[in-house]
Amino acid sequence: MKFLDASWERNEHFSFFQSRKNPCFSVSFSVNVAKVYAFKMQHGYRLTDCLYFAAMLAANRVNSFRQRIVDLRPVEFESIDAAFTYIPKGRTLHCNCVAKFDAKFSVFSSNISAARALADQNPTLCPEGGAAQSLIYFSCVPDIPILSATNPWGDPWVDSVPRFLFGKMDDSGNTTMAIEALHSFIDGVHLTEFYKLLTQITESPQQYFC
Repeated sequence: MKFLDASWERNEHFSFFQSRKNPCFSVSFSVNVAKVYAFKMQHGYRLTDCLYFAAMLAANRVNSFRQRIVDLRPVEFESIDAAFTYIPKGRTLHCNCVAKFDAKFSVFSSNISAARALADQNPTLCPEGGAAQSLIYFSCVPDIPILSATNPWGDPWVDSVPRFLFGKMDDSGNTTMAIEALHSFIDGVHLTEFYKLLTQITESPQQYFC
């Protein structure tokens, strides 16, 4: 983690948006994951594992998606991990899980599986590491083709973690995705960079899911 000082090119934008009562913004879009779904079927993985991996791989490659607030100062993490909702076995309400990201899909998927297994034994909304800012929060509503989404947020000087939400996949392999984040770090240009990377990954899972 490194602190971003006054020489940071986004310093003025950061101060401008952080002065707002609500510096968050949300965008929703569609992405085709037909090839990812085929990969999932071929190898027996969970679709959510594949979607989370694609999004995490893209996010880790865009600097602004690794920028957060720590001790009231903007920082940039070298890498970020995943936090996600999960309904443990025998329960109807979700808990929260944390999984360390790895650029090798099989390792990341194993980390997710281990987090789920831990949650089955000890479900909680406050897992170890869940309060860290070096995360992206994931959730999934597989039965709803989401058009937009908002999430609960805390104090934006303390809570700076982006929220990613995946919706229903249609018969053509298109799924909807919503991103909510602090405008203090992320503009349309950064979202475009993320979207292009995400599309590259979902169009070539055999290349990236190695």
